[in-house]
Amino acid sequence: MRMPWDAFVDSHIRELARKRDVLDVGGGERFQKWLAPYRDLFAGSNYRTFDTDKVSGADIVGDIHHLPMPEHSLDGIICQSVLEHVHDPLRAMAELKRVLRPGGAMLLYVPSIYPYHARKGAYGDYWRFFDDTIALLFEGFAEVAVCKRGGYFTALSFFVPFQHKMRFVLDPLAYVLDTLLGTVRRTTTAGYYVYAIK
Repeated sequence: MRMPWDAFVDSHIRELARKRDVLDVGGGERFQKWLAPYRDLFAGSNYRTFDTDKVSGADIVGDIHHLPMPEHSLDGIICQSVLEHVHDPLRAMAELKRVLRPGGAMLLYVPSIYPYHARKGAYGDYWRFFDDTIALLFEGFAEVAVCKRGGYFTALSFFVPFQHKMRFVLDPLAYVLDTLLGTVRRTTTAGYYVYAIK
């Protein structure tokens, strides 16, 4: 069963792949994990990754709070599960917006009700995000589309032991419960996918 957020990500990644200069912030080595199936789509773009240390295998190493690139230098940004790990998400977001060209697009994911997931010695886990936070982060963007990753039951499913190995069962089950009981319309969610045009 394909989840609504999977369709949201798929359609917007395909849009980003048509952009000229795309930066995958927090991406480490190119086309890891969830982005791997889209590798061929980016063949015509200048796709690069950005991360905090050389060990990650990123093309560009630096601090998201002070991106080492000029204003309006990117057509697209991917930022998946990064802002919860930075010291100042508002400053980081201001930097992402600064380097994005007018008309440029960003696909971002942040967790809301989600387990602690720091990596000792690499990064902490500081923040969780809600409807109001998304509105604040994307203030001033020309267009903002938001897709929640389920409702109450989807959020709860991430706290099941070994959940990462059971997503193929948990996602459809939680989605059915969220849909039947209308919890997607409420503010409780596992996270937010956002596609925004500057």
